[in-house]
Amino acid sequence: MLRTLRVRDLAIIDELELQLEPGLNVITGETGAGKSILLQALDVALGGRPDADLVRTGAEEGSVEAQFVNLSAPLRERLAAAGIPAPEGQDELLVRRVIARGGRTRAYVNGALGSLAVLRELAPHLVHAYGQDEHQALRRVESHRELLDATGGLGRTLGEEMRTRHGRFVAAREAIARHRADTEAAVERAEMLRAQSDELVRAGLTPGEEEALAAERGRLVHAERLATLTTGAEAGLYSGEGAVVEALGRALAAVREAAGLDAGLAPTRTLLESALAELEEAGQNLGRYARELTPDGNRLEAVDERLAQLARLRRKYAGTVEDLIRRRDELVAELDQVAGGGEAMAELEAAAEAARRAAVEWAGRLSVERRRVARDLSRALATELEALALPGARFEVRFAETEERALGPEGWDDVEFFLATNPGEEPRSLARVASGGELSRIMLAVKTLTAADEKGATLIFDEVDAGIGGAVAEVVGRKLRQLGRGRQVLCITHLPLIAAFAEHHIAVIKKEEDGRTVSSARPLGSSDRVAELARMLGGERLTREVREHAEQLLRRASGTPRGLTENKGVE
Repeated sequence: MLRTLRVRDLAIIDELELQLEPGLNVITGETGAGKSILLQALDVALGGRPDADLVRTGAEEGSVEAQFVNLSAPLRERLAAAGIPAPEGQDELLVRRVIARGGRTRAYVNGALGSLAVLRELAPHLVHAYGQDEHQALRRVESHRELLDATGGLGRTLGEEMRTRHGRFVAAREAIARHRADTEAAVERAEMLRAQSDELVRAGLTPGEEEALAAERGRLVHAERLATLTTGAEAGLYSGEGAVVEALGRALAAVREAAGLDAGLAPTRTLLESALAELEEAGQNLGRYARELTPDGNRLEAVDERLAQLARLRRKYAGTVEDLIRRRDELVAELDQVAGGGEAMAELEAAAEAARRAAVEWAGRLSVERRRVARDLSRALATELEALALPGARFEVRFAETEERALGPEGWDDVEFFLATNPGEEPRSLARVASGGELSRIMLAVKTLTAADEKGATLIFDEVDAGIGGAVAEVVGRKLRQLGRGRQVLCITHLPLIAAFAEHHIAVIKKEEDGRTVSSARPLGSSDRVAELARMLGGERLTREVREHAEQLLRRASGTPRGLTENKGVE
């Protein structure tokens, strides 16, 4: 329940505080006095977006505080889940939002900094507001399904799952479309890809090949000179007369004999043995190299041709041999993908069909539930509408039956409300035949029926009396008071016939102070209520007759007028 609302430096409000009570609270005041600003401030407190010019002229920032008490169990669970502590020993929630000039805001929940996401999550558990234009939604046939789902509480359960399943189906179809487009584009490129792939595959490229060929070419070009140099080196080192290996062998024999006499020469002997072994191996390698190195004009020509081919490919594809190898592998893979597109398409189509069946199955389940809710709503509204001065009215929910039902995120049902206001009439489209007063009463009846599902939330009606008056306004006022028996109801109205039924009456007053417009609010006692109702009835001329009429309204609202009975089924 909303206990206190404090507003400071917002729009025409300097500083204002409302104390609200259980039951039906009515707020009245002249047009432009600031009544709607109070609701706008409450919306901002609960995470709404503030208007850019909401902060009062001359102020650097404004603020709004809302205190809620007697919290519902679901709300307390939400607070606990969000880690928001309650004041010690108190069952209350204090929300504060500070709005700086320029649009930046800060939010506090029970004194601690909070996020807008937390406020918006808590808001549905605190307040349900029905604006003055909400009943006009009944004139839009496309909104009827949404209202039906809200009445039956389907949107939070079956409806959410329906949207999820339909989203999967749409994603699966989009995947098929993307794959088809990719495949068609790939097929168009296939000939070019195949020509490039074939050229690179035939080239037989291997990593490091170009460097190896360049080294081989150097050996072939200088083969004669290399043979002369390595043969001479081999002879001097290993096989020629007076070769280094022979001299080192004699030195090693002498050191071995000396090491037998002095063990201290053993390391030197080891060094000479190692050097001799390495020199022998080097000589053998030089001999083998010289024997195998023979001039080969044909091989040199083949190497030059291969290097020219690699250079041509590198220029054509703008990269190294390694780049060409990667390009070849990519082309082969892309061609394989084009060739295997049929298999991938089959898998995607199977996934899409599975998603479609899942969505269709849920759409059928949702449709069954909607028809159940529609039957219950039609029966319940007959009683509610009779209590709202529409005796004998028939309300029907009709479903369009078509052979090809389009599956959408809300299922496949096309829903439309029909109404017959007089006995013997055929129900006709509510969107086309209902008057503004009838729409207001129907919407009030729907909200009365759904109020039980809005556990603990304050119900706010902002001028839902549009288009009604006279006896109808009186029964609407009685219905609002009846709705307030089990919960807090807040109603902004211009009709004295509705205001008379308030259990708590607050007047919003606009006046000029020091050259500036200031809005204030105050609760009304019995005599003040008479004066306010008289103002609403007669404007500025508060004659004795007008005051007597206002007193009569209050007396009649406190009893049960003849010919009218309350609907005992609504609490």
